[in-house]
Amino acid sequence: MSTEVGQKPPDFQIPDQNRTTRSLKDFLGKKTVLAFFPGAFTGVCTREMCAFRDSAQPLLDFGAQVVGISVNDPFTNKAFAETNGLPFLILSDYTRETVKKYNVFHENFAGLDGYTAAKRSVFILDEGGTVRYRWVSEDPGKEPDYEEIMRQLSRLLIRAPPTTKTRPAINTSAHSVM
Repeated sequence: MSTEVGQKPPDFQIPDQNRTTRSLKDFLGKKTVLAFFPGAFTGVCTREMCAFRDSAQPLLDFGAQVVGISVNDPFTNKAFAETNGLPFLILSDYTRETVKKYNVFHENFAGLDGYTAAKRSVFILDEGGTVRYRWVSEDPGKEPDYEEIMRQLSRLLIRAPPTTKTRPAINTSAHSVM
């Protein structure tokens, strides 16, 4: 399996913050933004997930759903989602199998021998589950380009059948885009 643009990504079976097992197949039928992040309750990860939260309406306008994935346990992810009012699922790859399948992992993260964390990564999947955008950072302190995510979702909307609503406007002000 591949996580390259144009390919179908690997499936997974991992619990969400409520300990319900989720599969990639659960998200088919809508555009999906898979957002891998290194760790709940860290500064950059909190900013990133809150940026997705704050852009919920533009994402919905594009027909997209966000799914966060970290290596934290479901209990930590639940507290993280509740504390930050995240309206989307946070999946727990506590076994590190999914980050390894997607090849988005840091070994010995933050100088901790044997600790593996997710690389900050974004995959946009179309309704059929094909990767249409891929961004992976080696720098855990770097956030994704939120405007680029919106541009990529816009491109998917343009490719959609003619019965689809007109493309929503992208607000480029610093606080409302993501």
